[in-house]
Amino acid sequence: MAEGQTLKCVVDPGIVELAEGLKVLSDPNRLRIICLLLRGEHCVCEVERELGISQQLASHHLSVLKESGFLRARKERTSSYYSVAEARLGNLTELFLRYLGNRGQPGEGPDAACCTPAPTARAKRGSEANGRGGKRG
Repeated sequence: MAEGQTLKCVVDPGIVELAEGLKVLSDPNRLRIICLLLRGEHCVCEVERELGISQQLASHHLSVLKESGFLRARKERTSSYYSVAEARLGNLTELFLRYLGNRGQPGEGPDAACCTPAPTARAKRGSEANGRGGKRG
């Protein structure tokens, strides 16, 4: 990377969106809810029964997932039914792959590793010449 050049992930607001989405999904119960709802729509009582959690805890996690755009809800009489917002989940997956999924494998384009500059051949030769690049015994 040339001196004075800024990494794409430093200035791209998508990295903040990725971090916020991952923070929401970092709870194991929320991931379990997403997995359950990817199989189809469920009401709160079905979520609590399938996951073995209280109604209050299920409602809390469903609310957080809905507020962050990962779930859709519809009311039917006195019950709420939840389903996955596929577009939001797909968008987060794309962001994850953009920043973390491709580790700059050779020949994968200039944006392949937006946050990790590849070491230059000169720097690699220099570390090997100094004995820092090989195996330790």
